[in-house]
Order: sequence, then structure tokens, then C-alpha cells
Amino acid sequence: MTETANFRQTAQYIGLAICSLIIRTAFGVFGILWGIIAEIVNGMFRVAIGVIVATLSTIAFFGFILWLFTL
Repeated sequence: MTETANFRQTAQYIGLAICSLIIRTAFGVFGILWGIIAEIVNGMFRVAIGVIVATLSTIAFFGFILWLFTL
């Protein structure tokens, strides 16, 4: 009886360790993917802000040149 109980307890610990390893690996992969997606989204926002700033700067530059022509 004791041998069976020890075997069951050992099997439960091994099963728990395997499940824990699988869950930790899944969360690790999810964390890596989340980091990649977050970087892509942040990069898109940076590009969008850069395009807006570049457009406004170009408009301001040509507006300044046109203002100089009116002097």
C-alpha cells in the first residue's frame, strides 16, 4: 500500500511539474509575441506622428516662403 501511495504521489508531482512547465512556456511565448506586437504598434504610431510632423513642417516652410514674397 505504501509503495502505491508513494508512486501516486510521485506521479502527481511529476504531472504537476510537467503542467507547470507547459503553462510557463505558453506564457513565455505569449509574452514574447505580445512584446513583438506592442513594438509594431508603437512603431506605427511613431511613423504616423513623424508623417504628421513632416507634413506640418513642409506646410509651415512653404507658408514662410510665401510670407517672405509678400514683404
